Amino acid sequence: MEMLEIINLSKYYGKVSVLKNISLKVKEGEFIAITGPSGSGKSTLLNIISGLDKPTDGKVFINGEDIHKFKDNKLTKFRRKNIGFVYQFYNLIPVLTVKENIILPALLENKNYDEKHFYSLIETLNLKEKLNSLPNEISGGQQQRASIARALINKPKILFADEPTGNLDSKNKKNVMKILKNYNEKYNQTILIVTHDMSLAKMTNRIIVIEDGKIKEEKRVGK
Repeated sequence: MEMLEIINLSKYYGKVSVLKNISLKVKEGEFIAITGPSGSGKSTLLNIISGLDKPTDGKVFINGEDIHKFKDNKLTKFRRKNIGFVYQFYNLIPVLTVKENIILPALLENKNYDEKHFYSLIETLNLKEKLNSLPNEISGGQQQRASIARALINKPKILFADEPTGNLDSKNKKNVMKILKNYNEKYNQTILIVTHDMSLAKMTNRIIVIEDGKIKEEKRVGK
């Protein structure tokens, strides 16, 4: 089953072409790395297929839904229910504790969070001792793990991560990737990450190389 389908996707800012007629299919449970040089359009692609930005042309289907046909309110609700997003700079709310940051997406959906799932997340991510801490009281690696827990709390069908290891040391980079790989394998989670680091990209199932706004190459790795 296809979790994500991109059809003839293009993006222009004025006369500048950032993405050029990209088409791609992603099956449920795939773990994909999007790589390429700076300025190639990787983050723009991720923002569009996750619903954070709009394409100039083309379509994006997630779980069979054409997400850019939705009005803003419906798109926001769809994203909260179906999409998780991990940011490079964590984007934790500084006045909320680690626990409050993690469960916030569930509260925004006006629903109780799944406590069993929550405690499984914090055990896997080694955050149990930091739940009452504020973001500025924990390390960068812990902040990124908290942002991953927040992205996964609503059990999204698809997870996007934009340079999730970009601000971490080598040890924490590998730890974050192992966590994502574990969730991919344990829960058949569909994951797409943007990364410059080929050693991390090789931990995924498929690598997509973007250059000058186009898909230059695709290669299978892993399982």
